[in-house]
Amino acid sequence: MMFDRSAVPAIPEDRAYTVDQLTPQDYAAVSAFLTDRLGELVDSGQTAAGRAIEEALSIYTDTLDPNFEWEADYRDEPVPDNWLSERMNAWNQLVCVLWVGWHDAEGYDRTRWALVRSPRPSTASAEAP
Repeated sequence: MMFDRSAVPAIPEDRAYTVDQLTPQDYAAVSAFLTDRLGELVDSGQTAAGRAIEEALSIYTDTLDPNFEWEADYRDEPVPDNWLSERMNAWNQLVCVLWVGWHDAEGYDRTRWALVRSPRPSTASAEAP
């Protein structure tokens, strides 16, 4: 089954937004939003659809959930590049799905839940005033 994606608007990307700027609070907010939307599906009798979406997105949530523990466990150490790469990939995939499904839903944070560009800020953007 193919979906017509021509009607889906482009997903916003902030070129200056890098994955090292994401916080555990960003992930908590996305998780809460997703939980509410999936709950709405279940409440409307679409339990199978809610479970299917939850299972499909678990590859990203299961990556992000423990990934943000680094900051809590190692407060004085920078997050390793491989953790940031995993975080970036999982975040961008999750944001894409949420954008397609719920970008116009109440509570969707268009500013906060944007695609991120890279695991680390570029030298040019880090030096910019």
